[in-house]
Amino acid sequence: MGSSPLHRFALVLAVLSALLCAPGAADAQTLKLRSLKIYPSDVVGPWVSYKVKTQSGRVRREFTQRVAIVAREETDAGTAYWVELKTSDPTRGVRIERGLFAARGSASLDSAGLDPGAAGASDSAAIPGEVHALRLIRYQVLTPDKRLYEYPVQSATAPRAAGEVSTFELFEFDPSLRPVRRFDGPDTLRIGRRVVPAVVEQIFRAGSDDWASADDSGTVSRLVLAQTYWRNAAVPITGFAKSLFRATTVRIPVPADTTGRPVFAPPPDSTALSNAASAASIGLAPVLSSTELLLQDLGADAVAEVTQQPEPAPESELEAPTGEMIR
Repeated sequence: MGSSPLHRFALVLAVLSALLCAPGAADAQTLKLRSLKIYPSDVVGPWVSYKVKTQSGRVRREFTQRVAIVAREETDAGTAYWVELKTSDPTRGVRIERGLFAARGSASLDSAGLDPGAAGASDSAAIPGEVHALRLIRYQVLTPDKRLYEYPVQSATAPRAAGEVSTFELFEFDPSLRPVRRFDGPDTLRIGRRVVPAVVEQIFRAGSDDWASADDSGTVSRLVLAQTYWRNAAVPITGFAKSLFRATTVRIPVPADTTGRPVFAPPPDSTALSNAASAASIGLAPVLSSTELLLQDLGADAVAEVTQQPEPAPESELEAPTGEMIR
């Protein structure tokens, strides 16, 4: 095999290690406005909060995230909804982002490529009468000095200056390899005094690059991202009571070749991806990074925390909004 995939994998690990060892570790797979599923509704006020735990190597972090639908607005794109995402970190303060979601608009952002269940994922295969998730058409961030800046919608996908880079942003996926989905049936979560019934769904993705194994010339390895959701339709906005993301690796056998031509391993099948994720979950395979979101509270009485008028973002920040928290 050529050296390019191995070099790219080494670069990914180098970037991942640098981010996770630096102050302000990466917020892998936390709630993000770009991947929320917001549907048209006559109700304003639903909110849900999660306790978030992230770990990569020896680096651990815990914080909370709260997402709420706080207002409805009539726009050229039809009825739209303002959503606030508040991240509260005991060591880094508070960050508030706002997004306006509407059915259509020239500045729309389709997050289907980021989450197989995200907004827009089924647009091309919609059935008559199906209600589509809304799309992000405006994006704002409250700065530490309480100024509200509006950024291009594409900024919602950009890595933050504070190191909020998701696992998805560090993986290169082959678009021809569709995610593998598996439903594991019902489960019950006990969250404090609350008992939450849920249906467990797992989604597996494999990276696009292979790299040679140092101790086994008959196999190559690929990155694997395993996502597990404990879904419950009664949970506002997100629809899940718990989610768990793990980044690990899978080994794939390489067929022998005596012709001297490069040998490319076939993509890992669903069994290989599932086995890799299971091995990581019980400590038999390395976990590069993991993030857990666990339901903390929910309600229907949210009001907007950000009420000031937005102003255009400084040109110096148009590449990506500031990642500093509000102190």
